[in-house]
Amino acid sequence: MSEPILIIGGGVAGINCALNVANYGTKVYLVDDTPSIGGMMARLDKTFPTNDCSICIEAPLMYEVHNHSNIEILTNTEVRRVRKTNGMFKVRLVKKAKFIDEEKCTGCRACMDACPASLPDEMDGKIGGMRKLISMAFPQAVPNKVYINPDCRYGRMRNKGACVGGCVVDCSQCRECPIALCVAACKKEGKDAVRLWQSNKNIDLEVKSIVVATGIKDAPAPPGLHGYDVYDNVITNIQFERLMNAGGPTTGRIVRPSDKKYAHKIAWIQCAGRGLAQGLPYCSKVCCMIAAKQTIITKEHDSSVETLIFYNDLKAYGKGFWGFYQKAKEKGVRYIKARPYDVSEDPATKNLTIRYEDLETGELKKEEVELLVLSTGLIPSNRNQNLAKVLNIELDHLGFFKERDPLMAPLATNVKGIYLCGGATGPIDISESVVQACAAGMKAILTN
Repeated sequence: MSEPILIIGGGVAGINCALNVANYGTKVYLVDDTPSIGGMMARLDKTFPTNDCSICIEAPLMYEVHNHSNIEILTNTEVRRVRKTNGMFKVRLVKKAKFIDEEKCTGCRACMDACPASLPDEMDGKIGGMRKLISMAFPQAVPNKVYINPDCRYGRMRNKGACVGGCVVDCSQCRECPIALCVAACKKEGKDAVRLWQSNKNIDLEVKSIVVATGIKDAPAPPGLHGYDVYDNVITNIQFERLMNAGGPTTGRIVRPSDKKYAHKIAWIQCAGRGLAQGLPYCSKVCCMIAAKQTIITKEHDSSVETLIFYNDLKAYGKGFWGFYQKAKEKGVRYIKARPYDVSEDPATKNLTIRYEDLETGELKKEEVELLVLSTGLIPSNRNQNLAKVLNIELDHLGFFKERDPLMAPLATNVKGIYLCGGATGPIDISESVVQACAAGMKAILTN
């Protein structure tokens, strides 16, 4: 088992696949194009149907991967070229500059405190989350190092208050920066880890097999859908997930974006946009349980909060899922089989009125709520298109990677030695991802 294996994607599937393979004595390269492994699971609050803390489950696995002698983690790294020769894959990776010496950085965050500029966080912006131009992916990030936004390094953030970018000398020529506040703060701590002159680095590998674990992402809500991007208090389910997360921008307080007041009546619209021109054409499998989880946890925060779920169909396909739905109902969650068709806002209170057709009675009704959550579904990773070309493997019509034969050759692709797991194959929950990761890892080991 001396030939190494490449795993693309450092979410929960990639992490479990790496550990499974490495524990058999095989060298693993775990590659992710973001600054930290962990994927979407690291940003969730709880997992269904047990409501266990998400990061409490994943963080020990992340640190185990980080400390495993057979695993090498390559974050902020892209796969640029793959060629198969004599049964082995020759891979060209590009490790993008973080502008930080990771050997010297201790994650003390002094540089973050010194940075004068912030931008809305890519996930938490709608609910008030901000991120410094030098930041850490999240508190439990692995590796636990900061990174600098490339737009800051290349002088494109001066209008946002950045201190970098006004110098006439390029950083690659001058290595004694008198301008950057992060450089000064780091040196004051005795670290000298900020490296504004750092450049991208090419890495060449030879591996016997590849596992694609690129994961999934939340579907953005189309502007105007049920008032999204029109009314402040219409958010998506992933934004609500961050709202109730103790590590999120509100430290777990379920407050409205408009006035930061606690919401006492909250509604969820399931399958938001599904079937419309701007919505998804498929069921994402997990949204019903996500809504159930979020209502249960909301009730645990404050049992007096009124919660409503507007739904067309109910998906409870996994072990314990139906009981989880029943638990939500026992907590007092109102399930309304309905088709919402209009959302309007009261300019004075910022409350929202949802007009809908009750599918059980045929009547037109309305409900006034303080916060509206849209379950928009899950979509393929935005890296799939490019990666499919690099690996010469197929995508299906939805943009997920295509299995050669889901029945006779599950998790295998049209290229021998390349396998799939987790959200790379389609919408999936965490437990399924872990099972697939173990299976794909074994297939990769046994490739000959």
